Amino acid sequence: MARNGRMQLTTPIDDLGGSRLSPAEAHDVIRERLGHIAGQWHLKPVDTRYLAHHMQARSYKPGEIILPHGVRAGCLGLVVRGQVAVHVGERASPRLVIILLPGSTFGEAMLARGDPSHATLQAMTRCEIRFLRRTDLQAMSQERRAERQSAALWQLVQGSALALAALLVLLLALSLPPSRDVLALVPMSIGQWCVESDHDACAWQAWQIAANLAPSDPRPNLALGAYHFEHGDLPAAEQAFQAAQAIAPDSPEAYNNLGLIYARQGENEQAIDAFQRALTLEPGIAATENNLGLSLQATQQYTTALLHYQAALALDEPQASTLVNMAITYYEASQLEEAVQTATEALSLDPNLAQAYTLLGAVALESRQPDRALPDLQHAIALDAGYGPAHFYLGLAYKSLNQPDEAVAAFEQALLTATDEVLRARVRRHLGELYEIQEQSKAH
Repeated sequence: MARNGRMQLTTPIDDLGGSRLSPAEAHDVIRERLGHIAGQWHLKPVDTRYLAHHMQARSYKPGEIILPHGVRAGCLGLVVRGQVAVHVGERASPRLVIILLPGSTFGEAMLARGDPSHATLQAMTRCEIRFLRRTDLQAMSQERRAERQSAALWQLVQGSALALAALLVLLLALSLPPSRDVLALVPMSIGQWCVESDHDACAWQAWQIAANLAPSDPRPNLALGAYHFEHGDLPAAEQAFQAAQAIAPDSPEAYNNLGLIYARQGENEQAIDAFQRALTLEPGIAATENNLGLSLQATQQYTTALLHYQAALALDEPQASTLVNMAITYYEASQLEEAVQTATEALSLDPNLAQAYTLLGAVALESRQPDRALPDLQHAIALDAGYGPAHFYLGLAYKSLNQPDEAVAAFEQALLTATDEVLRARVRRHLGELYEIQEQSKAH
């Protein structure tokens, strides 16, 4: 039974203070678990040894939560020492289903598929857990994938050699000077083929060759920038887009893409300038209008942001994502009726928008109707358990309904999933108040 936000533990079977896996035993367990998914991730035996050796160790005190229910932790846990209780069911009435001892593992589905946790794990005794992170597994798999793609690229280059030779012969036959820009068409085409075939490393190498062959053509650098942006390497993406801009100062694509970089980095004023420049060079691009609206919204220029969202909708088919952005802007501008109407319209186009349901719940809270907010916020979390604002507003709803244990659970989830530091600060403030209430309740 949950009390004051903490699960009550049954008495441990045995403290098992001296029971601890040796490094060799831990390696054997991890090797066995990875053996089931090695083919899926294209791992080699040496990769298994590396991953087992680089697992992250954490210690937990008795009663401490190791993994809350519903969190996408993306990891496999190995119990090295101690006992771990596995609870299922609602936080208010958890049910103990099993006790994990040293050598037990949990989270295979979280590691292999990124699934959320289906149970709450809590330390019964002092525990040591080693975690194998999905991100480490992905990085290793990416490395192996890059090796295969490089091999595929080499085979492709060999196969393309005849085509390139034929092109050169044709140019000579027509008495045309073999332009480096013309030659760059071959690796550009190869890069596009690699993208369509999901060979990312091959695409990067091909576009790099094209950029070297045709230094006056902005397209290879635009392609390279998009590649780096999609892979989260913002400095490399910015460098590539700036190179494209230097080659073609009037390229709207370069300005739009640089705007995306600035917006991702939180440099919204620079992003606004870049998007406005892109629209000056090429008016009527719905995506750029939407991008400009987002940056204006981030700087609280709500009226102007709404104008650009409306322009984006007028230029293209109604987009659910643009409508959600508009709805959030209306909410932040305290235009609650318009916010609800726009969010509802977005849901008519896409009923799986966690942001839209979160906004409807937030508006219900503004109207002092927390009981009405609950279904929308719970639906938002069911659609996207990693969306921090939904957990935050759910915490506010439970707090307003005087359900502190449920509010604490929601705010703790918000703290785990929120990416915005302003939101995290608000969550900590509410949690501090609730923890104090719980302590006072225990004292009485």
